[in-house]
Amino acid sequence: MTVKPGTMTRRQAGRLLLGAPVVAAVTTGLLRSPAALAADEAAEQAPPPADSPLGKFLAKQEPGLDGDQKDKVRKDVAGLEQALKTLRDFPLPNDVPPAGTFRAMKSRRGANRGADGARR
Repeated sequence: MTVKPGTMTRRQAGRLLLGAPVVAAVTTGLLRSPAALAADEAAEQAPPPADSPLGKFLAKQEPGLDGDQKDKVRKDVAGLEQALKTLRDFPLPNDVPPAGTFRAMKSRRGANRGADGARR
């Protein structure tokens, strides 16, 4: 079976018909939750974070930066500190388990020792 360039197969037409509404919904934001839309609006309306002392220090100490680059360093550090503050301020109840669990790995050196810790 040969397909001429410019012709559409049934499979391509099906993908186009089934995929178009999904793409349209994603691009227009129909599938987004109201909370996500509200957060986006709040982020757009939020004033830029104020310069932090750490950002000013880093911008001042870095050699070879011009004025625009120093402003970018200050803004980036202030944004990172704001994100860190948001994470730290998030309330977490005591019944939430940790995200990961620690499990000690066996040592290769420990394989040569007996139960009393002496070398074999």
